[in-house]
Amino acid sequence: MSDSGSGLATDSAVLIAEASNFDTISTGLQGVMGAIDGTQGAMSVALVGQAGTAAHAAFVRYQEAAQVQKAALDEIVTNLHGGGVTYDQHDGEQSGLIGQTVNLGIHG
Repeated sequence: MSDSGSGLATDSAVLIAEASNFDTISTGLQGVMGAIDGTQGAMSVALVGQAGTAAHAAFVRYQEAAQVQKAALDEIVTNLHGGGVTYDQHDGEQSGLIGQTVNLGIHG
């Protein structure tokens, strides 16, 4: 929703822009996760025994933590998009109610 000249502007555009920023961060994290998977694959051939086991455990812990972080970022994106829609819907409903009140000649 845009500014209609009344001095009021919704924040939905800001919410959507911020959702895009968080989505970009999430996409970047996916790229890093992919690079780390590649590193793990290359190292798994070279590292054997206890060193290999320790490295594998570290990679697994990283991937688990990264998945939690990615899920949190995705939830933030969803909430920001949903917040913008809810804000616009609420704004429209309230504008409609005010318009009805004015049209009915009801003045507080």
